[in-house]
Amino acid sequence: MSDLAERRKDLVTSMMKEAIYEAAVDVLTEYGTNGVTMDRVAEQAGVAKGSLYNYFPNKLALLQFVHEKTVEPLREKAQRILHSDLPATHKLEAIIRTWFESIDEHRGVFVFLFMDLTARELLKSEEASGRAEAVEMLATIIAQGIEENVFRPGDPNRMAWLLYGTAKEMCDLQLTAGNEWPIEQLIRDVIDFFLHGVAAAGARAPRATKRH
Repeated sequence: MSDLAERRKDLVTSMMKEAIYEAAVDVLTEYGTNGVTMDRVAEQAGVAKGSLYNYFPNKLALLQFVHEKTVEPLREKAQRILHSDLPATHKLEAIIRTWFESIDEHRGVFVFLFMDLTARELLKSEEASGRAEAVEMLATIIAQGIEENVFRPGDPNRMAWLLYGTAKEMCDLQLTAGNEWPIEQLIRDVIDFFLHGVAAAGARAPRATKRH
C-alpha cells in the first residue's frame, strides 16, 4: 500500500472512530451502560453494525475506547503541567483546575465513567491505572514543593493520596445532581484545605495521642 493510500486509510479510520465515540457518548448519556448496545451505537453513528464490529469486537472494547478517548486529553494536559518549569504550588493548582474544568465540560460522559456502577466494574482496571498515575503525579509535585520549602516535610506518597482522595470526593459530589458548585470555589477549597488545613491562622492543633 502506498504512503498516500495509507494516510487516506488512517484518516478514514480516525473520522469513523470519532463518529463512533460521539455516538457512544450520546447513547451512554441517554441509556446508561446497561442500555448500550452495538445496534444503538451503530444506528446513532449512522454506520452498519458490521462496520462497527470492524473497529470494536465487543461492548467492552467500545467502552474502553470511550474511557481512553475521554481521559487521554486530561492526562496529556496534566503531564505538560507536571514537566513544566512552574513552582510546585502553581503546578498543584493547575492540575486540580484541569480535573474540575474537564469534568464540568464533559459532565455527561464523566457521570458515566465515575458514577455508573456497571461501567466502573467493567473499567476497574482502567480506573485503577488512572488513579495510580494521578497519585504519582501529585507525589512528584509534593516532593518538589518540599524541596522548595513551600510544603512541610512528610511522605509525598501518603500526602498525595490524601490530596487525591479530597479532590476525587469533590469531583464525585460535583457530578451528583444538586451539587453543582462554582468551579473556582471548588478549586480554592481543595487547594486551601491541602495547604492550610482547617486550623485557624496561628492556632496549634493538638498532636494525636499514641495508643498503648
